[in-house]
Amino acid sequence: MATLAVAKPWRDPKTGIYKLRRRVPKRYVPVAGDRLIKHSLQTKDASEARRRWPLALEWWRQQEVEWEKALNTVELDTDGIERLIARWHDWAGYSGQAPDGDFSPSLLTAKDPITGNFYRPPQDIIQRHVEQALRLEGIAVTDASRSRLADAMAQAILGEAFAMSQHQADVVAVAKRSGRGTLPFQPAEETLTLDRLLKDWETVSTVKPRTAAETGYAIEGLAASLGHRDARRVRREDLLAWRATLKAAGIGNNTWNHRLSHVRRVFAVAVDAGKLPANPADGPLSLKKTKPASWLPYSDEDAVSILTAARGETRPSIRWAHWVMAFTGMRVAEVLQLTAGDIRQDRESGIWFIAINEDSAGKSVKTGQSRNVPIHETLVAEGFLGLANGHDADAPLFPDKKADKHGNRGGRSWQVTGRWVRETVGITDRRKAPDHSWRHRMEDELRAVETPEDVRDALLGHARKTMGRTYGVRGEALRRLHTAIAKIPNPMANTICIMTSNDATD
Repeated sequence: MATLAVAKPWRDPKTGIYKLRRRVPKRYVPVAGDRLIKHSLQTKDASEARRRWPLALEWWRQQEVEWEKALNTVELDTDGIERLIARWHDWAGYSGQAPDGDFSPSLLTAKDPITGNFYRPPQDIIQRHVEQALRLEGIAVTDASRSRLADAMAQAILGEAFAMSQHQADVVAVAKRSGRGTLPFQPAEETLTLDRLLKDWETVSTVKPRTAAETGYAIEGLAASLGHRDARRVRREDLLAWRATLKAAGIGNNTWNHRLSHVRRVFAVAVDAGKLPANPADGPLSLKKTKPASWLPYSDEDAVSILTAARGETRPSIRWAHWVMAFTGMRVAEVLQLTAGDIRQDRESGIWFIAINEDSAGKSVKTGQSRNVPIHETLVAEGFLGLANGHDADAPLFPDKKADKHGNRGGRSWQVTGRWVRETVGITDRRKAPDHSWRHRMEDELRAVETPEDVRDALLGHARKTMGRTYGVRGEALRRLHTAIAKIPNPMANTICIMTSNDATD
């Protein structure tokens, strides 16, 4: 759905009345009937208009909901009705959310005195469950389809009433055999909470601690929006309301989609286990992905400033992290989590390389794929190899960098390397990311020396883009990667040459 770009009332210059004035998103024009909507706040007083503004925004949100439903209006055939009824039967059998009496066996005892057939269930009960079936499917239907669905639903409700009567009969029979007399009907399961769903998901998931924590945050956010923790009461409309609240608070589309994906996975586990009939997070709930602004790469001048300043630092992580990123293109988290054993030498070729992996606690790789990055000769000359000398293989290369709350040594890099670039080096251009601009620079440098795309991806750890490129277990040959990395120029050397040339002409 579209977001509201202007957060204040619009004053009609002709009448002086304040209004909500919005351009209808293109996709809704066919059902809205107009390209521009003006909704009167019914006041000429600016203060009163501002007071009424939240109600106007809510009105607009409801309009979008209705337009979305209208876009999804479909004509149901016989198979479509049967599909809806089958899905509704799953919900009716598992959820326990139907109001008391909707499936009462007493419905089976009332007959038409003329035809002798069962009466239809009361109209309000039928319509309530027609709406539930449509919510489960996430669609709206034409009036003709609704009428046919209501007829089918009447029979389905009687079927549920019959199932309940059989269940009660079985309960009474068991009670009599056990000598306890008759027992009232009870739902088969206790209340299913969001906390239970989250624990079930944690049991079967194999995600990283940070992802598990983010999933917990998402579930807590949903619970706060719902005002309860009953998983069986969660509906698609609840998620739409949560989305509207978050968007009103200013979160981006990508953030919403990220939280929705966490919630969807948790509910999916419950559906697979037969605890829920359907996943309320399924369907068109995602928003159009916002393309992030591309970071600018560091220039030669930036690189010289950062690397020169790093040479004067005594804290290991600040002294070396930017030098490693400058000549490898590694992510800052991958650098800060290195251990002494990750600095290795290939016996056959003699090439020194950094092994990027998740082989021990405290390590995490964004793609989950290990890779080897040859060490640039500039890093060797700078003395980088000496960091690993005399240490156990699992000893952190940068012991001054503590693990974050998820146990990752590479987490919260901004507190170490990012803030230092902004505050100490003084590179404040917001188009340049303190750490990530090194990766953009490395990509440019590799292209400049005509490095093939697959080699660039292997060095930088980009996810494979084609199925064929995921085959094989040995990865890129170390010699081929070393040839590419060796072509990357040293900006410090270039600066020294420029300074020497200038001095010679003075």
